[in-house]
Amino acid sequence: MYTFPLVERNRQTKMELPPWHRKAQKAYRVNRIVILLQIVAAFVMCGVILVGVERVLH
Repeated sequence: MYTFPLVERNRQTKMELPPWHRKAQKAYRVNRIVILLQIVAAFVMCGVILVGVERVLH
């Protein structure tokens, strides 16, 4: 018995998804990777900006 039966019942594997479903398409996976790369790049740029501000102030 699941704690959240509705969530578990609605979960589908990739094999069960129809080809028109957004999670079955290659663009969905590519977009997730691009978003993750943008998040990492944002953190790196925050670090670069902080280091630059630190150098200017000292």
